[in-house]
Amino acid sequence: MKVAIAGAGIGGLALAQGLLKAGVEVRVYERDPSPSFRRQGYRIHIGPVGEQALAAVLPEVVRRRVIETATHPGDLVAGFDPQLNQLSERTFPIGGPDSITSVDRYAFRRAMMTGLDEVIAFGKEFASCGVVGDGVEIRFADGTTEVADVLVGADGVGSRVRAQLLPSFVVHDSGIRCIYGKIPLADAVRAVAPTAFLRGFCFVNEGVGAGMAFAPVLFRTPPAEYGDYLMAVMTGTAEQLGHCDDELFAMSPSELWGLVGKQVADWHPAIRSLVDSADASAAFAIALRTCTSVLPWPDGPVVLLGDAVHPMLPSAGAGANTALWDAARLTSALTGATTLASYREEMLAHGMAAVTESLENGKRMFDLRIE
Repeated sequence: MKVAIAGAGIGGLALAQGLLKAGVEVRVYERDPSPSFRRQGYRIHIGPVGEQALAAVLPEVVRRRVIETATHPGDLVAGFDPQLNQLSERTFPIGGPDSITSVDRYAFRRAMMTGLDEVIAFGKEFASCGVVGDGVEIRFADGTTEVADVLVGADGVGSRVRAQLLPSFVVHDSGIRCIYGKIPLADAVRAVAPTAFLRGFCFVNEGVGAGMAFAPVLFRTPPAEYGDYLMAVMTGTAEQLGHCDDELFAMSPSELWGLVGKQVADWHPAIRSLVDSADASAAFAIALRTCTSVLPWPDGPVVLLGDAVHPMLPSAGAGANTALWDAARLTSALTGATTLASYREEMLAHGMAAVTESLENGKRMFDLRIE
């Protein structure tokens, strides 16, 4: 069997590792021209579901690399108002030395690429596909083609594979926009940061849908390019942020971070100091999108995985973990332990549960009207 994977995201890489470990021929096609991926986020929460999936699919050398480059676990989720009055607090037990509870997106993906140098083809943008005999022909934007027994669409929320396979699938815009930023943890920043901000995920709530989240990224082994930092994310609607999408997504990183500075101008001095200490060149904006139903695709040699089939809001911390769960289940199906039909059935139920939880949380957090 030869398996082709469209997309070198978290789910696609996990699947590639699982298949390679099982001796299956696999090729990953990634539209980005190099491993230096576009900014898509900074910190990713890994829960028990994700940890179990990683343990199932990763060769031991890759798993050790993921553990080494993961972050030190936090034990806190807390809420505050803009003047740093604490509104809520939940603590969690810290796992053992090999536990993976959060990762830096860049370091995680680089670790997940360990041993895949000959497997990933960069600069290969999926254009279309068609069934050929018992397999599938994949056509790329550069005019080239490849043939495989199975094609896995792991190409994210804007999946082109899904667009061809499920043209009626609807991705909803939540109306919530996020401005991501990165605050390097120099000694002076550590001194001013609230203790809770260095212990775990903290949200500063300014009203329904508006606020800012902070989460520490404290490396076990930092990447060569940078060290420990605080992830910072401003959320709000276009009205709350004071800019329509055309304006917001045309802004430079420094302009985006300047907008964050204006939003927190009357917040607690410690928060303003953190915002002022950020790397303004690292800011970027995204729109939060989700589905409301996870749909089955037709029988055949093309299947879906991760955000390509169940895009969801980050309000349950489940997106990456669900993609990893998919990858573990699909590895079993493609190596004969189960079937593609059983993978689809399990994935529909598991993915829909995660989507539903993220929607319910999103409705409470952001007052969403998505049905």
